[in-house]
Amino acid sequence: MLRNPVWKKNLSLVLLGLLLALAVMTVALRTRAAQTDEGVQFKGTLTVQFTGSQVCAPDDTNCATCVGNSRFYIEAQGIGDTSLGPMFAKVLKCFNLAGIPFGTYAGSLTTAAPNGKDSLTWAYSGKNDIAGDFYGFGPFSGTLTLTRGTGKFEHAHGSASFTAASGPSIASTAFPGPPSPFSLVGMAFYSVQGTISNQNAD
Repeated sequence: MLRNPVWKKNLSLVLLGLLLALAVMTVALRTRAAQTDEGVQFKGTLTVQFTGSQVCAPDDTNCATCVGNSRFYIEAQGIGDTSLGPMFAKVLKCFNLAGIPFGTYAGSLTTAAPNGKDSLTWAYSGKNDIAGDFYGFGPFSGTLTLTRGTGKFEHAHGSASFTAASGPSIASTAFPGPPSPFSLVGMAFYSVQGTISNQNAD
């Protein structure tokens, strides 16, 4: 039995300190878990150059399937400034001119870090918001659903939305592009915003 009051006081202070430390650790772990579940905000602006064609490269099954359905195949590549750092962007999509009301898009967007290891692949669904103006500028928008991650994004999942605008297209005879009378080349500008969850911390 402890009869020394100083000893009792010291023991009480030690126990109180341990309890406080455990409480702080519990709150920190719960906060971290909540942040992981809620995810991190993903924002970015992408600038890409696109080529649209009804002629496919050999063994390009995505393009062949798209064009085989009387649609227009579009590939776009560029660079973006994102909340995860600079990323290269690649869009592969099929344009359905008959999609209501002004045409629809389906495909994929891949955003990759300059190290070549960390990337996010998104399913891409979009539509033209209006028919475009007299000079060939037109807004379009859509949604992105994360389907695959590599490197530090290997376990990531999430979704995003985008608004974008494309500039006037130039016929391939005036600018290098695939050899087709239906080939076009132009620029597009994206603003992307969404959430990514459960990405690796490494």
